[in-house]
Amino acid sequence: MKKIIFTFSVILASISGAKAQAPDFNFESWANVQFGTLQDPTGWASLNTLNVVGTAQSLFKETVTPFAGIASAKITTVKVVGASIPNPYTGGNLDTAGVLAIGKVNLSPPGFNYGYTYAWRPAVLSFESKYTPVGGDSAFVLVYLTKWNTITSKRDTVATGKYGTGATTSSYLLNSITMNYSANVMPDSEQIFVSSSVYSHWGAKIGSAFYVDAFAWSGYNSVNELNGIENNVSYFPNPATNSISFKSSIDANSVEVFDITGRKMGSFLMKNNTVKIATENYTPGFYLFTILNDKKEVINRGKFEVVK
Repeated sequence: MKKIIFTFSVILASISGAKAQAPDFNFESWANVQFGTLQDPTGWASLNTLNVVGTAQSLFKETVTPFAGIASAKITTVKVVGASIPNPYTGGNLDTAGVLAIGKVNLSPPGFNYGYTYAWRPAVLSFESKYTPVGGDSAFVLVYLTKWNTITSKRDTVATGKYGTGATTSSYLLNSITMNYSANVMPDSEQIFVSSSVYSHWGAKIGSAFYVDAFAWSGYNSVNELNGIENNVSYFPNPATNSISFKSSIDANSVEVFDITGRKMGSFLMKNNTVKIATENYTPGFYLFTILNDKKEVINRGKFEVVK
């Protein structure tokens, strides 16, 4: 068996498309890993795949005292067999780790295949967690939103966020990661890495256990990547009460409306480049819209408010 090299830099550079299954942020759905009978949550990957080469089980389906629903995820630090995992903070290679991330682990060819399609600019990623560290260990969550660059054939990082803790917590606590944006573009992929050991120091400890559940995106970080055609759409009234009308000065096909969590409220066809959308059943707050042409290309986007 070839030695498997896990590197965060290679992981981030190699993601080129969506995976077959969306990640279950509530950890309710689990399935056997690709090379064995242990299980990972749907859309997530862990070191359980390495059980086939002798690594102990590192991810468990916690059903005795989950945060909510039928299960939470318990990540445990173990001795890793046949792998070298670079520490993303202090350098050097780790031979002890507990890792969970969106994506899939492959043994042939060896390596990670991480990330899932996500076209949004959320402000915050929240999650519930509790932690039992061993010997001064610490846990972390790293988040990346990226976009494929067709010119360089590499992934550009659009936003990052991180959370770290070394505190022992016996009950679930709500945590929030504020995303820091470095590019004024819409990402196309989300990547979340969760570790039960080594946030910003050397020395992962076998037995450290990090429990996580209920990941959720919220908020919106505005972006205008449509230079030169910003004024091609008008919409009124804003704020809206019972309805809002859109009018485009160029050919437009439809308007898609989302709430600030990314939930799609509806898709509305335009006639003669205009459409009126009923909002009387919308909860007061801000909403995002996207204007598409008949080729499903985005020609404008923005936000409006609904008040009562």
